[in-house]
Amino acid sequence: MRRWILALLPVLLFLAGCVNGNTDIDPAADYIVRLADAEEPFSVVTGDELDRLLASGRLLWYEEDGALSLMDGEAAYYESYQWNLPMIGADGAFARGYAGQGIRVGVLDSGVNPHPDFESRLCAGHNYTEGAKHPDDTSDSLGHGTMVAGLLAGAGEHGCVGIAPMAEIVPLKCTDSQTVRVSALCRAIYGGIDDYGCRVLNLSLGISTDYHALAEAAAYAEERGVVLVAGVGNGGVEKLSYPAAYDTVIGVGAVGKDGISYERSNHNESVFLTTPGVDIRTTDARGGYTPATGCSFAVPQVSGAAAVLLSADGTLTPAEIRACLAASAKDAGGAGYDEYYGHGILDLAASVTRIAGAAEVRGSRCEFLPAGEGAATAVRNRTGETLACVYIFAEYDGRGACIRTKSETLTIPAYGEVKVSAPDGRRAYTQFLTDGDGTPLCPSRGSK
Repeated sequence: MRRWILALLPVLLFLAGCVNGNTDIDPAADYIVRLADAEEPFSVVTGDELDRLLASGRLLWYEEDGALSLMDGEAAYYESYQWNLPMIGADGAFARGYAGQGIRVGVLDSGVNPHPDFESRLCAGHNYTEGAKHPDDTSDSLGHGTMVAGLLAGAGEHGCVGIAPMAEIVPLKCTDSQTVRVSALCRAIYGGIDDYGCRVLNLSLGISTDYHALAEAAAYAEERGVVLVAGVGNGGVEKLSYPAAYDTVIGVGAVGKDGISYERSNHNESVFLTTPGVDIRTTDARGGYTPATGCSFAVPQVSGAAAVLLSADGTLTPAEIRACLAASAKDAGGAGYDEYYGHGILDLAASVTRIAGAAEVRGSRCEFLPAGEGAATAVRNRTGETLACVYIFAEYDGRGACIRTKSETLTIPAYGEVKVSAPDGRRAYTQFLTDGDGTPLCPSRGSK
């Protein structure tokens, strides 16, 4: 339905201009426009230029350029050192050697200053602010971007350890203040994807208005296989924040050390996941470290988690990463999804296990999970596609002779689990999992 509405927009806008005399256009304002015959995803024009374009019939849509807000909160004293890491199970990823290596993460923010904790992995970026005299100047004019970068990819032995301490940081500067022009943010999204090869983009910012330009930039990222992570807002209200509210963007809220939703974190359907965001230690743009509070600082932990998953499996799509993070999150608040915690609190260890598998057997598409009480166990799908497979177990007597076999057909969803029943736990047995042609999907497992 939206397509045919957009197709009619040039006519409707032209007619509106004839009837109303374009009195809604502010000659002093800037407007984001999409032209039917242009290769660029959007352009920015003045009000006077917009008047001329309206008469030309070339417009697909237009909207006044707006301003997003960075989502920091008040700084606060922290009592313990990086309590956020154990809460989200970061050590489970580090222990397996997955730390975001080889993955570029764009930080769309106020710039990023070099810091000992990540300067060796700070890449060249770009300044997208309007009228920037030096496009390659990505120094942090506010301090916000450097704080975000530390939580994402810090690697200080005694300073700040980020979620993806081996990821590369690409500073995509789009503001010199607390507000970010929509047009500058969109340029940074397209640039981070096309010019800098980012696999993940961190947007610790938001706006309560839905913009065509922003929606199309988010859709472009999904199409190109780039993960977008954004904050849900610090108002403590139900109002949606964009781009977090788009279906293809991971909207992140904040929780405190007690695992309770941060009182100023917005609660609505845009909340996909929550992470620590109250009194956490991070890098300071002036050097050293500083405590930080706000959704801005919850976001980079999920961006870092996406980079970690991509370092474990570089073929993952944004949809597969979202599915994995949702399925492995630690439930909080009401049972299942809710608008304060989303799918739950980030559990990086569980996410990595879903992707890489506990056995770390190269080429295995599934894995057997450790048996619980009795002989009950489960099978996990390590791929991003639904698998139809056959589960077989064989049971042996005391002399090792096979006395019974049984099989069942399973359908295991992407990165999901299915419970199965093994033979009598008092006897020896072996479990097998194959595809429909009998090809093993993972190594067999036997009882001791």
